Amino acid sequence: MKHATWMTLAMLGLLAGGCGAQKVLLGTESSYVFVASDALALPGESVDIAAQLRAGDFLQGAAGHPVRFFRGGEFYKVAETDTAGVATVAFTPPRPGNYPFRAEVVATGLEDDPPSPATFYVVCRKADEPIVIVDLDKTIVASGFHTVLIGSPAPMANSQDVLKRLGRKHTIVYLTHRPDLFGIKSRQFLDDRGYPFGPLLLSSVSGFMKGSGAFKSGELAELRKRFKNVRIGIGDKLSDAQAYHENGLRAFLIIEMPHADEPEPYEELANDLDALDKQIEVVARWRQIEKALFDGESYPRADMQTQLYTLADDARRKLRDVEDD
Repeated sequence: MKHATWMTLAMLGLLAGGCGAQKVLLGTESSYVFVASDALALPGESVDIAAQLRAGDFLQGAAGHPVRFFRGGEFYKVAETDTAGVATVAFTPPRPGNYPFRAEVVATGLEDDPPSPATFYVVCRKADEPIVIVDLDKTIVASGFHTVLIGSPAPMANSQDVLKRLGRKHTIVYLTHRPDLFGIKSRQFLDDRGYPFGPLLLSSVSGFMKGSGAFKSGELAELRKRFKNVRIGIGDKLSDAQAYHENGLRAFLIIEMPHADEPEPYEELANDLDALDKQIEVVARWRQIEKALFDGESYPRADMQTQLYTLADDARRKLRDVEDD
């Protein structure tokens, strides 16, 4: 089942399943869903930091609840949730660095136990900071989104090593089409699996409805207005790779190689790659990305298509041999 289908089913499950489904799918511990997202800022730039409280079987925004924000363990500001359940305060980082925040809902007026505090970062970097954009599902998460929801997903082989190596001289930005409702599980995966620190940027529910390509293209365009050295984009969708390329990044598409006895899956994938610009590099493994970035190798789209057509011919020949026998 395709990633977008799994995500849509997960959203429907959250809306229809009540707090039990919320606890399983989102990793929450109460009937409330309370999330806050990382932010990426320039020195001296005022950014809004926000936390959202949702409640009920349909996860409606819970208005009128005070939310306290703490910076590095010290009280910072308090704000009240609006009609969408969002409490917002401003922060201006004085210099580059990672600024930890915690947001917590004041228990007064809640019908159930308050949700766990939400932790997040304002990541401040200079305008010329080299940046790598990387997706999550089927890019650093080896399997599809369904295993994130109900299982224990494994990382894609060698993705931690390559990103750690990149992280020595780049800021890694995890840009995912997942809605921010799944932020808790997303951050937990990155932390538990030892990925290098970097801001986790998720879509809103409305951003999710735009589709992955449109969402990421918009986010990248806004990011590049402020940060002038966004260099590399890595993902598993054709639309994402095209968005990276159109925004001036060196784009890598990671594909899942078919393992089939028939030629059609290889040919269909090779034909799909025609939609990509010729400069986009297509790989099947993270080690290939490492060789491209550190050893000067390249993996043009046409080379992968040739490989896929060869595999299709091999499969067709084997089928003929079986028929002849």
